[in-house]
Amino acid sequence: MLVPELRISATDVAFKTQEGRAEMVARRLRLSPFERALLIVADGRQDFAALLAALGRPSSGDAESRAALSRLIELKLLTLTPGAEPGGTAPVERKSLALARLYLMESVERALRGKTDALKPLLREATDEASLRRALLACEKALLEAGAVNQASAIRARCLALLPAARSA
Repeated sequence: MLVPELRISATDVAFKTQEGRAEMVARRLRLSPFERALLIVADGRQDFAALLAALGRPSSGDAESRAALSRLIELKLLTLTPGAEPGGTAPVERKSLALARLYLMESVERALRGKTDALKPLLREATDEASLRRALLACEKALLEAGAVNQASAIRARCLALLPAARSA
């Protein structure tokens, strides 16, 4: 069955569907590393250009980026809504330690092209905010050593943005 070509704008906002959230856990569809990373960062509040920038891609969207987004939509893992309209309400931002950890794991794996053996134990053991921040520092150092300065900065900012606000003691 042929699906008509999707018209994707840089200002469109991608939302995970229920199937998309389930796929993040189950990993049944064997998504490419880039498709998986795009699924993870699609949070319903950033437009397509911002998602691509967080993944170190041109914000205008290259052919691979558009193909990955189209496939995720065809698989019903993501849905697109047109960019923010004046006077519209912003979607609620979801934050959690688990989401930040998953984003860090997938983003660093992609940025370092799978050369993350030394980082995997730290990432697996990141079960609280302090251990996640230690893992983030180690990942950032590895990215900087690999020459991925822009990606290190974008990954750090996005990972920290996904953490829930600090609770007052």
